[in-house]
Amino acid sequence: MKSPLIKLLATLVFASSLGFRTGLAQTQSGKEPPKAVSVTGCLVKGDEPKEVWLAEKSGRIYGLESSKIDLNAHLGHRVILRGYVLPEGKEEAGEEAQEQNKTGKREAADFRVLTLKMISTTCTH
Repeated sequence: MKSPLIKLLATLVFASSLGFRTGLAQTQSGKEPPKAVSVTGCLVKGDEPKEVWLAEKSGRIYGLESSKIDLNAHLGHRVILRGYVLPEGKEEAGEEAQEQNKTGKREAADFRVLTLKMISTTCTH
């Protein structure tokens, strides 16, 4: 009696582990990892406390995120940042469009900073 029950249990365990592996493989290979890019501009104070933006010559503004680099220490500096542009949800995009009307400036995207290289201690375009 135990033999068919053990076989059934072993089959179920094996089948469920295959499903888990397949799901994991699809999650990992379904999206390509984002490619790191470089952006150049001046670090300026954002709208919120402790918020820092990168303003490019073109007028494009990135909201910056970094857990390792003290971006506030480089306010007013011209820098090259390397990192990832982060996609925004529809809700965030709508909120930022409303903010544009108030401040006249709008973040084009959020940017996760991996490295910072200072070009100049002043921002002259």
